[in-house]
Amino acid sequence: MAQARCPLPSLLLVLVAVVLLVPRAAGYPWQVCGNTGSFTANSTYQANLALLAIALPKNISSSPDLFATTIVGAIPELVSALALCRGDANATTCSACLVTAFQDVQNVCSLDRSAAIYYDPCILYYSNDDSFLSSADNVASASTNRINLRNVTSDPARFNRLVGALVNATAEYAAYNSTRRYASGEADFDQEYPKVYSWAQCTPDLTPAQCRVCLAGIIAEMPRLFTDRVGGRVLGIRCSYRYEVFSFLNSPVMVQLAAESGNSGSPTPAMGPTSVTPSAAGGGEY
Repeated sequence: MAQARCPLPSLLLVLVAVVLLVPRAAGYPWQVCGNTGSFTANSTYQANLALLAIALPKNISSSPDLFATTIVGAIPELVSALALCRGDANATTCSACLVTAFQDVQNVCSLDRSAAIYYDPCILYYSNDDSFLSSADNVASASTNRINLRNVTSDPARFNRLVGALVNATAEYAAYNSTRRYASGEADFDQEYPKVYSWAQCTPDLTPAQCRVCLAGIIAEMPRLFTDRVGGRVLGIRCSYRYEVFSFLNSPVMVQLAAESGNSGSPTPAMGPTSVTPSAAGGGEY
């Protein structure tokens, strides 16, 4: 029986199409390549980006909040950047993370005028459009989310409510009880997953209200993204959060919630202010 054969040119077209459909930010660290145009090799923009890669790690390591913004050059070759390290990082880890970030993101997002990259210890974003420096919102095109594909099996509705309450409480503490706009939390659940852990953080130049609004916006996506999931995170250049059933931070817990008891209900997290109880293990401001 004759077999159908795919002509070589057609096969090449199929392979090219498949490659184009593969996301550019698939694995850790997570890169999000920009949509504000490209620059040419050996251009003034590339030279300014190289200067930025030297200046920003130094600037952030001397910042008490481990946060820095930097602008190099002038329009139309201006490059602006924002970098933030997680609240449990130290200056050495933070600076080293940013050095690696500049190397990695330029390999993956080569010649893109804007790009973001997310590691556990740090985030980096740069662009030829500096409007993000005066904005309190995440840049939608530079944000990403990651989902733990395992599902909770014991009382998922109660788990969803607990996660919603914990993430909101952690966000509330980060916005209103920490000058670094950072908080960690934990809650008791059950024998399957004894603890649920959380993290929320904004850039420290945001006001408490701006931070809470930013976090509320991305927390509102929880039911769509993370219902029944044992872990997930939304990462943005202005605010981010994460929850897991394992500990992933290197600092004392700042928010402690007791296990919820009662009947199952809607998994939608409450978006209003949440009562926060600082943990005896290490509450307080950062």
